[in-house]
Amino acid sequence: MSILIADDEQRDRAWIRDLLTKNFPDLVPIHEASNGQDAIDQALKQKPRLIFLDIKMPNLSGIKAAEQILAKLPEAGVIMLSNFADEVYVRQLWKIVPPNGVFAYVLKNASDEQVIEAATQVLSGDCWIHPGIARVIQRTQNRTTNLTNAEYEALICIALGMTDHAIAKRLYLTEKAIQSRLKALYGKLNIPGRTDGQESEFNQRCRAVYTATKRGLINLAELEDWETKLVQTP
Repeated sequence: MSILIADDEQRDRAWIRDLLTKNFPDLVPIHEASNGQDAIDQALKQKPRLIFLDIKMPNLSGIKAAEQILAKLPEAGVIMLSNFADEVYVRQLWKIVPPNGVFAYVLKNASDEQVIEAATQVLSGDCWIHPGIARVIQRTQNRTTNLTNAEYEALICIALGMTDHAIAKRLYLTEKAIQSRLKALYGKLNIPGRTDGQESEFNQRCRAVYTATKRGLINLAELEDWETKLVQTP
């Protein structure tokens, strides 16, 4: 059984390789990739048992690489590596992992022991989540705070600066339906409304974007992807 380590930072690849060599000597050979597309190509060729994927890589993100790899190799154990505990990555990961798939989410500030534990759990058929994002996981599983796909889509649209009319036209909905989605979004982000008995100091749309950015629900890469789909596509 082999291993694939995909990360654009040579230092991080060396760190993971050293840990695996010492603690899993039977898992050989260890292959390396420095970008998302290379990770896909090597994974499909080598069919490794364990795949480490950095979330932010050139050419293709680790999330998108994992999606393509798991579509062809659903039994592979994927360990995502990230410097960020952003909720947007958790949402993306939950969408691509097969129902019975095994994976781990490891922050790069993890200890050597945590990396080894994550690899051990994935190899045994379990999942492992870094303690640093436990609160994020809880939030995505809480109905009062987790955004539905419709609410998240509305958030992306206002973050891109689209008007209610433009959003409705692009999503083939009525403006009333868009306003309903936004109202639900504001509630989950705890944005004060106009009917709360007091005049708010904030513009709801701007405040929602700020709150979502602070919470890690959106980032520049995510907005750029959505802009391609929602704005540039006829």
